[in-house]
Amino acid sequence: MKTVNLVERIEGEAKLNCSWKNGIIIDSRIDFLNFRGFEYILEDKSPLDALVYTPRICGICGQAHLNAAVEVLEKAYENIDEKLEITPKAKLLRQIGLNIEMIDSHIKWFYMFILPDIIKLNSNDLNIYEPLKGKKWLEACKVASETIKALAIIAGQWPHSSYMIPGGVMSDPTKMDLINMQNYLQIAINFFEDSIVDTSLDNYLSFTSFDNFEKIGGDLKLFKDLAFKYELQNYGKSYNRFISLSETNLFKKGRFSSKVINKIDLSKILENSDSTFTLSGDNTQKHTWSKNVTYDDAFFETGPLARAIISNRKFIKDIHKNFDDSAFTRVLARLDELAFLLEDTKNLISKVNTKEASFIKPKISLNKIDKVEATSAVEATRGSLYHKIDIEKGKIKLYDVITPTVWNLGPSNKKEQGIAQKAIIGTSSIDIAKIILRSFDVCSVCTTH
Repeated sequence: MKTVNLVERIEGEAKLNCSWKNGIIIDSRIDFLNFRGFEYILEDKSPLDALVYTPRICGICGQAHLNAAVEVLEKAYENIDEKLEITPKAKLLRQIGLNIEMIDSHIKWFYMFILPDIIKLNSNDLNIYEPLKGKKWLEACKVASETIKALAIIAGQWPHSSYMIPGGVMSDPTKMDLINMQNYLQIAINFFEDSIVDTSLDNYLSFTSFDNFEKIGGDLKLFKDLAFKYELQNYGKSYNRFISLSETNLFKKGRFSSKVINKIDLSKILENSDSTFTLSGDNTQKHTWSKNVTYDDAFFETGPLARAIISNRKFIKDIHKNFDDSAFTRVLARLDELAFLLEDTKNLISKVNTKEASFIKPKISLNKIDKVEATSAVEATRGSLYHKIDIEKGKIKLYDVITPTVWNLGPSNKKEQGIAQKAIIGTSSIDIAKIILRSFDVCSVCTTH
């Protein structure tokens, strides 16, 4: 028996195809059917155009695309021995912007996707979490919207901002701007403490083992209780392999299978399009616009769980030790990361020196570069984001983007099933299968960029 389900309430839409035997999913396939073509659009454009086009790949993680784009352009300068000077202020403002975007997305994901779906399984009256009209749903939306205003202060707008450019940022916040940013951030901190965990942020950040869960209340406890009721600690397991391509003061880069190895070689990243539709040629054996991607010929999961394992965050590592890469562990890792992002962003804003320059102009224009290639990687909301550019005669010859959703939700290859595909197999309920899929945070528009 086969079922085909449209997965909505995501950015775009996806088709989940499941094959069943004796009430168990024995095979799954995720199809992304909307072509977008940003990589084609960028061909023959000015290199700086990437700063305008790539943030529009996604309405949730545009900051990450902007950050990856500006870093790949700065790497291009470096590769022609013209390394740019970026002030500490500019670096801080870039990281603050990316952090705030992640905070906004983590809150929305938990309340708009995870809680509504798991509560659907429950017979109790929990309509305060109902999409569009539930009290908690609306409160979470308001908090996320207020928090993202902190980003708009330095970015000018959100989403699709383009304030980062080679050499720094086009933003010069005043001390009052920074105070306002802290005030917006405090709204999210209060919400985390009062609604998500029912304890102080400092207390939560001290947790090191699963036993500490007895000190957690709020909506995270509700999730834990319902997750155990429906055995999400046993479902959603994939290869237990993780990758993080870049690092910040919060995250380390590296990969994990049986142990953490911090060395990453970007040349070992390989895309495959055997299952991917093309604009010309025979598409009869194709079924999705998504490619897949491997590192050293193996699939790796990316995202908050990967970052927690590679960065040795003890609370999540202990949960992972008990429940592996289950849907339960994956959701907790993202909520745990939210706590660290809140604390980190608060500290980063306090370090901004308004007297420093925001931008130091490059000595030469990218339009005058004859030939260069460059790559960059940043940690986005859903995981590692990779950009690659080839410049010839001052124009973009090729632009390649590998998003986190391609790592996690791309199709199988001849050797292995994709990460999310494997995670869904063994499930006995289509509703649980959708929760597993959402635990990776499905984004059709990122996947089919």
